[in-house]
Order: sequence, then C-alpha cells, then structure tokens
Amino acid sequence: MKKVVLADDNYIVSEGINLNIDWNELNAEIVLIAKSGQEVLNYIIDNHVDLIITDIEMPNLNGISLSREAIKINPYIKIILISAYDKFEYAKQAVSIGVYDYIEKPIDYDFLYKKIKSSFEIIDREQRNLSIVKESRQLMITKFFQELLYFSTDKTLGYFDKYISYLELDISYSHFNIIKMEIESSSMLEENNGVLTFQTEILNISDVFLSKCKIFDNVYYIQDLNNLIFIIAQNSKTPAHFQYVIHNVISSFIDNYKSPILNINVGIGTIVDSISKLHVSYENACHALKYRFFYPNQSIFDAVEATGKEFSLLSTSDSDDDELIGLLCKKDNSSIEEWLKNFFDDLSTKYKNKNIMFIRIYSLLGKILRFLYEINIDTKDLEERVISVYSRFDTFHTYEQFLLWMRELCNLVCDKLNFSLKSYHEHTYELVDNYIKNNFEDNTLSLNDIAKYANMSPSYLSALYKKNNNQSISDTITSYRIDAAKEYLIKTNLSLKEISIKCGYANQYYFSTSFKKQLGISPSSYREKYSSL
Repeated sequence: MKKVVLADDNYIVSEGINLNIDWNELNAEIVLIAKSGQEVLNYIIDNHVDLIITDIEMPNLNGISLSREAIKINPYIKIILISAYDKFEYAKQAVSIGVYDYIEKPIDYDFLYKKIKSSFEIIDREQRNLSIVKESRQLMITKFFQELLYFSTDKTLGYFDKYISYLELDISYSHFNIIKMEIESSSMLEENNGVLTFQTEILNISDVFLSKCKIFDNVYYIQDLNNLIFIIAQNSKTPAHFQYVIHNVISSFIDNYKSPILNINVGIGTIVDSISKLHVSYENACHALKYRFFYPNQSIFDAVEATGKEFSLLSTSDSDDDELIGLLCKKDNSSIEEWLKNFFDDLSTKYKNKNIMFIRIYSLLGKILRFLYEINIDTKDLEERVISVYSRFDTFHTYEQFLLWMRELCNLVCDKLNFSLKSYHEHTYELVDNYIKNNFEDNTLSLNDIAKYANMSPSYLSALYKKNNNQSISDTITSYRIDAAKEYLIKTNLSLKEISIKCGYANQYYFSTSFKKQLGISPSSYREKYSSL
C-alpha cells in the first residue's frame, strides 16, 4: 500500500483531496495531513512516504524548498505541486529539481486522480527495476572477482573502477589471500541428491565458513559453478601470521563441519599485497588442490607449512616422491620407513644397473633438498652429505646400504622441519611477550587485542603461548603489572591510586586485591616492609 502525505496551510484544501480521491481503489493511504513543509520534512526523515501532494505556497518552508529537501532524503519519492494560476510557471520550474508533476488551482479531482495513479505506476516500475539491479549486485561482484582471478587485472580494475563504490567493495587492504573449496564428485552428488538439496548444502557450507572468518578484516565470497571461492582481506604487518591464522581457521572449519553429503577439499593460496595480484594467490590455491591426488587422506592443501613460510608445490612426474615429502612434513617415522623399504624394493626389481639406480635416488634427493630450500630451511649440511655419497658411491655395495643411509637422511630432514616449527613458535612467543611487556599499562589490554596483533585466533595463541611459557597470557599480564607495582612501591612516593593507573588497573581496589592475591600482602604493607631496606 502506497503512503501519501498531504500538505497545505489551508486545511480545507487537504481535506478536499482526502475526501474526493478514492484511495482504496489506488491501494494507498493518507499517513499525514500537514499544515507546513517543515512538518512534512520531520515526518519523512523517520517514515517511508511514496507521494507528497503539497501546495507551492506555504509559510517557513514552501513547496519548492520542501521538494528539494525531500528528494535529498528519498530520491525516489514522488511530489505533486499544487499552485495558483500566478505561480504556475514557478511550479513548472520545480520539475528541474525532480518534482514529478504539478496541477493548477482550483483542483480538478479527476485530473489529480490520474496524476496520482500515474505516479504510482512509475513508483512500481522503479521499485521493480531497483529490485532487479539490487539482485544483480552479487552477480556484478562475482563478475568483478572472476575477472580479477582469471583475466587481465589492469583492464578489470579500470573497467570496474566506477562500480567499486556502488558495489560497496573495500579494496584498500594491505594483504589478500584466496581460499578455494572444491566439492568432490560434485556432478554425481548433484545428480544423486537433486539440485536443490545439493545447492542448499553448498550455501550451508559458505554460511558456516563465513561465520568462522569474522576474525578477519573483510571476506568476499563468490560461487563459481560448484566451487566456493573466498577472498580474505586483512591489514597486516605480518603476512606470515596472517597465512598461519587462515590455516587454523580452515582446520577448525574442517574439523567441526561435517556435511551429510559433501566432501570438501580446500586450497589455500599465497599472500599477495594488492588486489590486482589476486590471480597469483588463486593460481596457487588451484595448484595446491592438485596435491589431493597424492594425499587422498588430507582435506587442506596449503601453500604454507606449519612453519608459516611459503613454498612452491613441486612439479613432478612421479607422485611417489611427493608422497615421501608429505610424510617428512608429518614426521611420520613408521610410514617413512615403510615408504623407503617399498621404494628400494621397487628399485631393485626395476633396475639391475647400479648407476641407473643411483640416478633415480639422486633425483629423489634433489627434490627433497629443493623442497627444504623453498621453505627457507638451511640445507648446507644435507647437501654436503649428498655430495659425499656421490663421491664415494662405489663404497655402497648393496641397496640395503643405501636404504640405511636414506633413513638417516630422512631423520635429519624431520629434525630440521621440527626445529623450524619450534623456532617459529619461539619467535611468536617472543613477539607476543614483548607486546605484553610494552602494553601491560593499558587497562583495556585483552587476549583479543594481542591475538589481533599476532594475526592468530585467540584460542590458538593462548594455547601456543602457554605451551612455550608454562603460564597463560592473563597470568603474564598480571605478573608484569605486579612487578611494576613492586618497583613503584619501593622506589617512589606515588599514591596507590597513581600506581594502579600506571600498572594497568582499572581502579585502586582491583589493584590491591590482585596484589594481595599474588603476594599474600597488601600494597601498603609491602611498601612499609621493603621501602626501608
């Protein structure tokens, strides 16, 4: 039902319009009969109105001024001006500011009825078209990101530049990352379960994952056929941590979301520092997903290992080599042992020539070293071992000797990977500890603040910090505050209130309570006991 406002300082005119127009037939209702333009303006600020019928001559705020302000509030509102004969040319000029139409006094109600009906038809058409445009907004966003992911980025950004504001896209973030989710056997599942059930489940997946992504500054989502693509945007000074948090979010999603009909594989791209480079991250995510052929028991294929450092997926014609690298990353000693045994048994069966066998082994060693190099692990000592083997190849008389040597090398690789992960954890701990040390005086400091600084989820950071420090982040903050308070109590004459503020406590009472809980003595007693020493 259309909402109509009548405005005239002569109440008889408004009442005449109210009584002589069949509003029910027009599916409309009068929501306000006003005596001034300001009264109308005050009403439409808080209430939706489709049509204003107003006299052009009113005190304080006339019909022209009212029209100008009303259109600013609602560009789609329709306005019919009523004017006396000597003001008619003035009313015509009002059309230039967006007034729908005008009629002359005395009012011809049949003519006014037609004007009102025509205005409602235009409103209906505009609303229908607006609805179509709004519904197509997501399609335009999808097209925008598809162009960025698949085609010329400069052309895409230039073409869509004028649409960025309309699409409400914020592309000013410092870093971006692509997450691509693929549905296994999607065509068969869609056929077996029906399009509606299948597509509904895909929407469920996207809703759940987007809820997990609230930790990030912004997330855009598009569906490309039966693939789900998420563009993660983040302002981050530590992109390695950003990638690490992405991996944790996805791991949490995979662990907790169990679809009744779908199996999901996730490819995570590399971090890029501009939206124009999204295609790089997307290509990496697609490349990562190819690894599921080699690791059928995995669901997440990330361009970053647990160390948080980038690596390039290896191009190889032999999937077995990649399988060994995967086992080394997992540090699965029993599986590594089994893989090596099968590898050397197969070599001994296929190659009866010792030199040809060594070429195959050397190729494998090269892939392992290249993998370590690409994740920034020092391989100098391992390279020396390989060169040493090459120089004394004749001293290996059986393939079992090579097997034993390869076991030792794989143990060293696992140790290096483990040390790299440990170093990353230690670096993160030191980073967070220094942040706490420099910010404990802020009484609003919280785990969420620290987690955002470290680009990690609060739960993961809390567990990692406690593992490295045997003390929670909360206890550490308290410890720094208490240590600082002890210094102030002994070395200064500051009041307890001043000390509590300097040490990050919201008030003196909470400071005193916390101090006594930690040391078993009140701040005042502590000062009396130790200040004289």
